[in-house]
Amino acid sequence: MAEENLKLNILVLGAGDRGTLFGNLAPKFDARIVAVADPDDKMRELMAEQHNIPPEMMFSSGERALTSKLPFDAVYIASPDKTHYKLAKLALDNGYNILLEKPMAVTPRQCASLVRAQEKSGKCLVIFHVLRHAPFFQTIKKIAESGELGDIVTIDLIEDIGYWHFAHSYVRGNWARECDSAPIILSKSCHDLDIISWLADSKAKTIFSNGFLRIFKPENAPKTSSDRCVDCPINDCLYDARRFYLDHKPPVHWPYRVISPEDASEEARLSAITNGPYGRCVFKCNNDVCDNQDVIIEFENGIKANFSLRAGGEKTTRKIFIQFERGELNGNLSRGKITMIRYTGRRDEALVEEIDTQELGGHGGGDPLLIKSFFDDIRSQNYKSSLTSAQKSLQSHLLAFAAEKSRKTGSLGKVIDFKRYIDDISTKIFKKRKKKSKISKNSVLVTTTRKVKNSKYRRRKKRKRKNKKK
Repeated sequence: MAEENLKLNILVLGAGDRGTLFGNLAPKFDARIVAVADPDDKMRELMAEQHNIPPEMMFSSGERALTSKLPFDAVYIASPDKTHYKLAKLALDNGYNILLEKPMAVTPRQCASLVRAQEKSGKCLVIFHVLRHAPFFQTIKKIAESGELGDIVTIDLIEDIGYWHFAHSYVRGNWARECDSAPIILSKSCHDLDIISWLADSKAKTIFSNGFLRIFKPENAPKTSSDRCVDCPINDCLYDARRFYLDHKPPVHWPYRVISPEDASEEARLSAITNGPYGRCVFKCNNDVCDNQDVIIEFENGIKANFSLRAGGEKTTRKIFIQFERGELNGNLSRGKITMIRYTGRRDEALVEEIDTQELGGHGGGDPLLIKSFFDDIRSQNYKSSLTSAQKSLQSHLLAFAAEKSRKTGSLGKVIDFKRYIDDISTKIFKKRKKKSKISKNSVLVTTTRKVKNSKYRRRKKRKRKNKKK
């Protein structure tokens, strides 16, 4: 029987920035971090010290922790992107509930496999698509569902990653190269594709993408620049690591603490940019992910959406504009402000309403709300109610994979028939499986998969009838 006030025991896989954030928030919702796994001794010890974790509950790898058979109520996976699938699959196979950082996996096959594994296990698999829980997007969703402005016609969403955030994470940092993590449209912007898909409330029909690396490449480096900022004679560079990471007054928070998490002192940070990856010239980092990308999606219900990923911007934010049949709205996530406009039928006259959703924490206040929702689902054992279940998050991932295929096809990209794309990957996925798929009836893949199988069945029947006539 479900216990509303049950104290939950949590295993954290990955003691980095996101793992630390989760560890800070979890106790607020009556949960304890009782075990940690991380290959970095210092990171593991820091989290263990913070949460009084004994040595026997500290693991050097996620695999060892997940096969320990210890009775964790849930596992939070915040390890590198390419490890998500293996660890999540292992956790489900061992009967654990999971909160999984995005992306859920880095290939369509892995994503489908996780959905199947979750349904087979009967456990909870929630993807950290935190924006669905943010009051800003919750408000927009309620307005859309109310019908007061009519049906949605178009959605335009822009993600300003922030010039400093992009340089930190996607040029010098862990997500700079596709081969080490994933394409940026997946590793960063599956959040945005998920929000668009959620608001459109429809399956995608076609998708087109075009993107490139324009700014952060060797030919844009100043002629006199050095390989490292501490040796560089240029004093007015916007991306000088000394400006980024030094001379910051306490508290030293993200991203300044990331470069030297075990010691955030000025001296330690200077040593980190002198010797580590975060002190390299941004034009000489061997990075390859796009710093600009556009995606155009047409949904089966007629809604058209445009998404733009931009490396620039003073602040990390999302800007949205939605046009309805009888009005429009626009908003800025970092400000928490939404402007709703109702048309009146009179020229140059409209009813304007300003809505303040407030800034309530990370990701527009979504971080604590998603974590609370995850814990509530576990306590109530109502695993199907999650707003960001693997099934509900699947389409955003498939859109990201299709967008990359579009971007890489031809010099200017190519329009992808999304239904045909799903048919193709479904055939590849299920051709390698002998047993019948158990993917949910609500899955994006299921309809097309059935059609692929049914069409093959019909062709076989047709051939048999022809052979009998002969």
